[in-house]
Amino acid sequence: MHLSHSLGSAALLVALSTLATIMTPAEAAKKATASKQLTDCLKPLGSKVITSSMSAYDKQRYAFDLRFDYKPDVIIMAKSASDIQTAVKCAKDANVPVTPRSGGHSFEGYCVGGQDGALVIDLAGLGSVKVDKAKGTAKVGSGVRLGKLYLELYKQGGYTINAGTCPSVGIGGHALGGGFGLLSRKKGLLIDSIVEMEVVDANGKLLKVNAKDNKDLFYALRGAGGGSFGVVTSFTIVPFKPADKVTSFTYDWKISDHEKVLKAYVNYQASASRDVGVEMNVGPSGLELYGIFQGRKKDLKAALAKFLDNAPPPNGNDIRETKQIEAQLRFAFINGAGEKDIEALELKSPYKAGDSRYTKGKSLVYPSALKPSTIKLLGKWGAKTPKGSTANYIIVDLWGGAVKDVSASDTSFIHRDAHTVFEFVVEWDQSSNPKPGKADCKDCLKWMDDMYAEFLADYKNYSDTVRGYQNYIDLAIPNWQQAYYGEALPRLKEIKSSVDPSNVFRFPQSIPLK
Repeated sequence: MHLSHSLGSAALLVALSTLATIMTPAEAAKKATASKQLTDCLKPLGSKVITSSMSAYDKQRYAFDLRFDYKPDVIIMAKSASDIQTAVKCAKDANVPVTPRSGGHSFEGYCVGGQDGALVIDLAGLGSVKVDKAKGTAKVGSGVRLGKLYLELYKQGGYTINAGTCPSVGIGGHALGGGFGLLSRKKGLLIDSIVEMEVVDANGKLLKVNAKDNKDLFYALRGAGGGSFGVVTSFTIVPFKPADKVTSFTYDWKISDHEKVLKAYVNYQASASRDVGVEMNVGPSGLELYGIFQGRKKDLKAALAKFLDNAPPPNGNDIRETKQIEAQLRFAFINGAGEKDIEALELKSPYKAGDSRYTKGKSLVYPSALKPSTIKLLGKWGAKTPKGSTANYIIVDLWGGAVKDVSASDTSFIHRDAHTVFEFVVEWDQSSNPKPGKADCKDCLKWMDDMYAEFLADYKNYSDTVRGYQNYIDLAIPNWQQAYYGEALPRLKEIKSSVDPSNVFRFPQSIPLK
């Protein structure tokens, strides 16, 4: 057995890094002095400061994924941009890395530092959504979760936005890494709807960032902005009104039909209407296509014809004509929510997100239609069930459409030409009240590592350079800087060195200084 299989490849890298950075007594004393300096500096923030000696610390130090056991030096429960400015200034003076946390969904736990000793700024207190109908914009606090965002936009005028489906994900990391969702083929990525941000920089200054002011930062934040350049406190976005009635749908096939179904699916991308947003889940129970069509139920068959006419007959389907907000709710997978319980999107009790709190994910970005060898691998690995898992699947998203309308040079998001994007996922807990400290599912991680190794070998049929989606960030992806940022990297390093020369905003995969 390879060592990476027993630890998990990312865990192996973290373990080796830890061994290489064991502190000497002098270093430990220096760290203690810096820690006291930091807490003394933060005293004006009062009860918003949480340290390891407080009872609230163990509740607040975990990411959404409970696998990560990092120990931040301090957690700031920010309520305003001013709180964040104070925290950043103090952290910089104490040489403590700063990490913002919007929703806490980082696949590598970077929202809690990705290492011990960080200052974590929790943004949940910046949770407002205000629509300005006259300007056609909405100002959104950076701690807003996507479920609440959809609900508030709907309540304030029937609006929506082109973002992801998971209601517990925060807008911060999701938007700054691109922000793909079921409306992206029609309206582009979430970053394409951002016209301005307010950002606390490495000196603790509050900046307005848009196409005219701080243009370089506006470029960098839209695609590579997750925690590397500053703390975004608000986004100004351009929402839009969806069709009066939309059609949400699911279609199911047996896993044995995967070759014919997936061939028809990926060939459909080139001619698919932009009104169709879809993804395909491939797993042991079979294949499930789900999506939202910006049109009436009577027109869905024609919109999907070039796919369905070339695929085997499905085992079943579920097609519903509803409001857009109800379609969003359907694919939010909220425990306890009925078909029209739109208030559940805010995830207030008794409603809870259906996501597992123990999971591992990876990604690959494909530049062209999938080759037969890749489709075979989807069937092979999708059919397997690792021992101890509660779910395992591969999500196959069709990109294209409006995502390609924006030039790759306009933002730092390099995957504009993506044809298909995979998210590989394994989960091993579905309890209603999960606790930290559960052991990793070794067979789950082995399934992930073995599967990913085969897909990486096959990826050479597309490109010598691996590409991955930074919102599914992975410490073990080959050459991560190129995989996530590619040709944008030199400019990103220059901007980083200009706006954060002391590297205040740092974590294991932050944009490095040049």
